[in-house]
Amino acid sequence: MKFYYLGLRLLLALLQRVLYVLTAGQLPPFASVAVVVRDGNKILLIMRRDGKGYGLPGGHLKLHETAEEAAHREVEEETGLRLENMRVVGILSGRRPGTWVRTLDVVFEGRVASGNLRSSREGRCEWVELAQVRDQLAFDYRKVLES
Repeated sequence: MKFYYLGLRLLLALLQRVLYVLTAGQLPPFASVAVVVRDGNKILLIMRRDGKGYGLPGGHLKLHETAEEAAHREVEEETGLRLENMRVVGILSGRRPGTWVRTLDVVFEGRVASGNLRSSREGRCEWVELAQVRDQLAFDYRKVLES
């Protein structure tokens, strides 16, 4: 399975570079969401299968959905949980570390309403204390989680 994700990442990296060249460096950012879910002093994180460390549930918006709809969909797909009381807690923008992709991430926070926690093809879901995994966070999620 790890080789499958490595292959997909290589294909995506090639596509990113081609698009970057075709747009003369003017490729617009991808719209994404990330969601912070807390339970006391623990945060729901996903140990990513691509080896980049822990990430927040989330992903890219589909063409005809709002950021809120994408946040609900991504959390349910990746964790099996449905959330309520969603609110925006931050924005991350710029070049995603380790890629040529620029993103605009709307970061939400929500509370678990229902569902059963399960892992997905994205990775293994875990409730963890931020202090224990601070140096293992993917991308720049640390900026939002520590604010």
